[in-house]
Amino acid sequence: MNYEQFLEQMKEELTERFAADLPPELADVRIGIRDVEKLQGESYRGLSFRSGNSPVEANLNMAGAFQAFEAGRPYEDILQDVEAQLMKVVDRTPQFNIGELSDYEAMKPKLMMEMIPQKGNEDRLGNVPHKKVEDMALIYRLDMGDSNGGKMTSVITNQQLDAFGITADQLHQDALENAPLTHPGSLRSMQEVMADMMGMEPEEPIPGEPMMLVATTKGAFMGASVIQYPGFMEQAVEKLGGDFFVLPSSIHEVLLVPDDGKADYHELAAMVQSINETQVAPAERLSDNVYHYDKADRVFELADKTAERKLAQKLEKKAEARAAAEKKPSILDQLGEKKKEAMEHAPKAKAPGRIAPEAAL
Repeated sequence: MNYEQFLEQMKEELTERFAADLPPELADVRIGIRDVEKLQGESYRGLSFRSGNSPVEANLNMAGAFQAFEAGRPYEDILQDVEAQLMKVVDRTPQFNIGELSDYEAMKPKLMMEMIPQKGNEDRLGNVPHKKVEDMALIYRLDMGDSNGGKMTSVITNQQLDAFGITADQLHQDALENAPLTHPGSLRSMQEVMADMMGMEPEEPIPGEPMMLVATTKGAFMGASVIQYPGFMEQAVEKLGGDFFVLPSSIHEVLLVPDDGKADYHELAAMVQSINETQVAPAERLSDNVYHYDKADRVFELADKTAERKLAQKLEKKAEARAAAEKKPSILDQLGEKKKEAMEHAPKAKAPGRIAPEAAL
């Protein structure tokens, strides 16, 4: 039995079980097979199901179940587990008014944002409104609330944008206004975050130890998007005292490190790459690169661009200074010019008069 046959058999037997053995509120579940497009390269083909006339369709990736079947686990055991899982999901799936889902004014208060990498999401980004931010992209979601299994969100697609009857620019502006209210930003020191995780009081910072801030949203859900919140970077400047590097920890948070002249962005990038490979799930990786925020120019960019820009500014200043020095005359030139000017303005000497001849005696 291959994966497609496995899905077909699961679909048929689950449909029969739901219709025959379950209470009315669960018996009306419609089960199908569909391809689910996900960001971060997590797309899959699995089972889909919805309850009654609900506009909300839930999906289940069956790859793990199929792998267990191939490894020798009895099919009947897997079927029972999937049935129990579906019952839980159907039970916690919220019901929505169909009309509200296409009513932008009703959905606008649910707007939130997510920062994702462009790499690996090129095809998917072609179908969703987004703003490019260096090698990342800012996309927009609807927060449909909490459930027993966690947050339920929906990515806004170009098709949905058309249904709303708005432009991508309006969506972006509304999201910038709404997201900081419904998903407020959080900016805390690493000591505070670690102490909170362990249920302890944060220790006093060690003198001379560089400060590191954790930037995310309240609840740390898709919090890397806070770097696009209006005024958020200026708040970080106040706390850090100047320019800083931005390390993309995951799609849920970023780390801010002061640019005090001691940190090397090459070393920081190597650290980010190592952590991504060993500690961050592929679906939650944001970037292997390091970014920089310049408080004077108010520029957020890749750190290597900052280095190039600063070098170009330095070379330009040197060139301007050299050009000014070349235009400035030497002391001898100045003396020569003054002498010439003095001679031009000096009064001219009178010509000697003619002497009359003496009379002859």
